[in-house]
Amino acid sequence: MTDKHLTDDQLLLETDYTSYASSCRDPYITPTNDLVECRRQSGHDDTHATRSGLRAIRWAVPEPHAA
Repeated sequence: MTDKHLTDDQLLLETDYTSYASSCRDPYITPTNDLVECRRQSGHDDTHATRSGLRAIRWAVPEPHAA
């Protein structure tokens, strides 16, 4: 299942039950200049996400740069 099908509630459950040591931790700066880290399970292959209060913040996985 990809993130496109996950609701905010499902993403929040995933981030809440993923330990810090097991999380992706990819950094992201939000539009309000807050630095956050992805708290989804390490190794996920779709959208990054973390919790912000009662809602999920999502951001795209960057595409690899051509060599």
